[in-house]
Amino acid sequence: MRSARAPINVEHEHVTTGNIFADLGFSPAQAVELTIKSDLHRSLLLHIRESKMTQVELAEVLQVHQPDVSNLLRGKLNLFSITKLCQYADRLKLKVRIEVEGARPSEKPLRSRIKFIRPRSIPKSTAGRTIGTASSKSTHTAVT
Repeated sequence: MRSARAPINVEHEHVTTGNIFADLGFSPAQAVELTIKSDLHRSLLLHIRESKMTQVELAEVLQVHQPDVSNLLRGKLNLFSITKLCQYADRLKLKVRIEVEGARPSEKPLRSRIKFIRPRSIPKSTAGRTIGTASSKSTHTAVT
């Protein structure tokens, strides 16, 4: 016989700042780095899935050993720097563009946007996706 389930308590709410890493207690600098890494990783995975490459093929393209590919696909981001993830994007023929914008006095802290810009040979319907935002404290644009 199946027992009755307790009703769901909807009285408790969690208020978030909009940055999960800050909410988890990471320092502002760590939260920025983790947000950028996760945005890069999500976009890399999207491109990898669309390409339908095997891990062996991906290892050849990324110029790494297969265990590194496995770690990348499993989301072990602590093993990869932002620079390394940008290098992987370049080897996959993707451009990474990081834009950092300043905030007006009445707005929230500075935010940056990371975009992958696909080569022109790929259909325009998938070009130039924005992959997320992260806090930062400088104003510049970098293209790798």
